[in-house]
Amino acid sequence: MIRIIVITVLFLFITPVLISQTDQPKLVVGIVVDQMRSDHLYKYQDRFSNGGFKRLIREGYNFKNTLYNYIPTYTAPGHASIYSGATPSTHGIIGNTWYQRSTKQVVTNIGDTNELIVGTEEVNSYGASPRNLLSSTITDQLRMVTQFKSKVISVSIKDRGAILPGGHTANAAYWHDWKSSPGYFISSSYYMEELPKWVSNFNKSGKSDSYLKDSWSTLYPIDSYEASAADDNNYERAIGGKTSPTFPYDYESMRARYKEIGAEFQLIWVSPAGNSLLTDFAIEAIKNEKLGSNGVTDFINISYSVPDIIGHTFGPQSVEFEDVILRLDRDIENLLNSLDATIGNKNYLLFLTSDHGSVPVTAYLRDNKLPGGIAQIPQYQVNLTNHLNSKYGSGDWIEYFDGESVYLNHELIKQKKLSLSVVQRVVADYLITLDEITAALTASDLQTQSYSHGINQKLQKGYHSKRSGDVLIILKPAYVPNLNPKIASFQQMKGTTHGSGYAYDSHVPMLWFGNSIPNGESVRKVSVIDIAPSLSMFLNIPLPSGSEGEPLIELFD
Repeated sequence: MIRIIVITVLFLFITPVLISQTDQPKLVVGIVVDQMRSDHLYKYQDRFSNGGFKRLIREGYNFKNTLYNYIPTYTAPGHASIYSGATPSTHGIIGNTWYQRSTKQVVTNIGDTNELIVGTEEVNSYGASPRNLLSSTITDQLRMVTQFKSKVISVSIKDRGAILPGGHTANAAYWHDWKSSPGYFISSSYYMEELPKWVSNFNKSGKSDSYLKDSWSTLYPIDSYEASAADDNNYERAIGGKTSPTFPYDYESMRARYKEIGAEFQLIWVSPAGNSLLTDFAIEAIKNEKLGSNGVTDFINISYSVPDIIGHTFGPQSVEFEDVILRLDRDIENLLNSLDATIGNKNYLLFLTSDHGSVPVTAYLRDNKLPGGIAQIPQYQVNLTNHLNSKYGSGDWIEYFDGESVYLNHELIKQKKLSLSVVQRVVADYLITLDEITAALTASDLQTQSYSHGINQKLQKGYHSKRSGDVLIILKPAYVPNLNPKIASFQQMKGTTHGSGYAYDSHVPMLWFGNSIPNGESVRKVSVIDIAPSLSMFLNIPLPSGSEGEPLIELFD
């Protein structure tokens, strides 16, 4: 009788553990679509295939009200926030670049002079790593909890889209090198001394070259693209020597022009073929790294960069952008079919989101009687310097002004025995008088005040005391910073941009699919920083070190 009781008790304790281990996904797939707004899931849905975005929505869970809760909304902060569950105030990736006071230089988010690029044909003295990321990621936590048995692979067209999701402990991160003549996927000495054989074989297969031998025409008859503006309009940039931003794009003939400036394979970044190339590479990574067959949960991060390049070049109203999303839908279908075949339909857990949205082209808004405009940052800097000169005497008061942050000359302020917080306030008070600026907060404000809601709270969540400027500004809705003195009016602005905390930049898709994911949708307001803690709960692993988000309870009901 005692033996029966003991066995029963042991069974009750052990069984949940066994069930938990059995239910774990073999592979987690994180997909980030660069510059995809939430509305793009619905704007083009009538022409999506049944096996791509529609399948994710039909069989998975859709959080329709997902927003970024900080400023600025850029690629690097977005990827860092998705995978760390933290905001820039914690993880430290406050932009794609920022001003570094100690060196008086602008640094990139993943730049690392202690490393070298691996796999490029060019001799280089620069490198890349995740060392600027101050917190751990969900991928780091997975690696640590399995004693580094789990494999983490990150792939993207952009370097930052590959490096930041992998965290500090990824087995490898790969991105596309448009500077190398064959258009190779490369990595960093942070991860390896040389490329694995399968990557070298993929590069030698010449896929970048073969994709650029095709012409880009629309997937459907061009006159059927009613969700977009006319193909030929004044809101888009013409590329490759073309006289107009119109279809078709004969990449074979355009390559010679780009080759003259050493950017032949950059063309694949401005083509839907870039998404297809990345999908091919991701599938090869899963196969050759044997992801999902290691006895523990593995993780692959895939970041599709092409929509961002297309948006910046042509704008979200363009036929080019619509066609890229329609073709990406086919790439997603291809990826899902491959995962079904290699991992098993219910053996992988997938999420899809975006690092930021985009603002409609300013001229497009104005032509349609909607508010919008530009802020002439070079002139702002001249006027601000004159204002400080008149108040405190002549001097180089501004070290750096990127249109969002003003970095003051701390040495000069100290030399003149002025209070830094007072000078910051003088700058903020002046900037708020400018018509295009709706708010200006000082570093002193952001360090001592607590903003509980609204746009000021978003700015505070994006502020980092060691890296951010002295005064942070917010422009009016649909106003964008212009750093090019040659552009005198909004009519000259082509393509779109992003970075604000407004809905067009912060409202992004979030889809969950696969292992243990219920079917449904929610309009509850959630954030991308909720992704990492949700994965922690699914995988039963510790939260990332700086995690601020909340698990998405709908996924666990």
